[in-house]
Amino acid sequence: MPLLLSRSDLSRLATNDDELDSAIDAVESSVTQCQAGDRAQTVFAGLDLANGDELAAQLVSLASGPATLRVFPNRVKEARPNASLGVQLDGTTGAVDSMIALDDFNVLRTSVPAAVGVRHLAPADAATLTVLGSGVQARSHVRTIRRVMPGLRHLKVWSPTRESRTAFGASLRTRLGDDVHVSVAASIDEAVAGADVITAAGRYSLGESAVPDPEAVRPGALLISMTGAGGNLLKRGARLAVPTTRRPELVAFGFASGFIGDAPPPVPADALQLADVITGKVPARGSHTDTIVFELAMPYQWDVPILAWIRAWADEQRLGTAFNFSG
Repeated sequence: MPLLLSRSDLSRLATNDDELDSAIDAVESSVTQCQAGDRAQTVFAGLDLANGDELAAQLVSLASGPATLRVFPNRVKEARPNASLGVQLDGTTGAVDSMIALDDFNVLRTSVPAAVGVRHLAPADAATLTVLGSGVQARSHVRTIRRVMPGLRHLKVWSPTRESRTAFGASLRTRLGDDVHVSVAASIDEAVAGADVITAAGRYSLGESAVPDPEAVRPGALLISMTGAGGNLLKRGARLAVPTTRRPELVAFGFASGFIGDAPPPVPADALQLADVITGKVPARGSHTDTIVFELAMPYQWDVPILAWIRAWADEQRLGTAFNFSG
């Protein structure tokens, strides 16, 4: 029988950073599973709503069986109750397995894969993390990346609005305490200088470079990009890394806002595949000065392991409400 998981059911999972480790592991496994040949398909689209928002949806199916549907508002910045929903589907029968409130989890769709990339692509003994952004993405990236950077000692923050970056820095100091030194930079160059890992976690437009001056980035750093934000670094010799070239087939796509208007370009033949690094087929770097841009701008299959992680936790805790809408 399907299970309904409300935001209140999942509140302890949403606030427990220790639980993120199993989500990171689940997404990492999905990367290697896809690379090994588990065929995936996806529909990724967004439609205008009368209130000016855009309703976005991603449907994902895997040859191994499970499927998911994720629905969320794409333009709105403030919280919208009852607007972010995840649906687990049986891959054989198409029956609904669970309906999950994603108010606190939709952001993990990018921050958890980012952490998988940092785990395997960051420089050895990485100690300094720079976050370019101060919104919900930035906050979530700090939570997940911290789990895979055991040597983190310095966290630098920058975003375009001084008030926002100052407030974000203050909240991080309260959250992280004395374990990590938090500083707020006045410019992008100051923020990225000396950083081992940089995450472009702001609301960048597709193709907009997160770091205007690539010379400000130290050789050997890792940049996490979600929107093609590493273009300047790639032009200066950085290596492009992707989760896997066996990404899901885009059966249908397109957003009324133009968020995705054209099919994503093919992955360059010389791109580094994270799946190959995870499985030990290739090293992340040939030299400690090799700079890497890890690009996430593509609808991958990550909804499946993330929703499965949520459902498994709820089952362990015996939470949720069973329902039968066909009965």
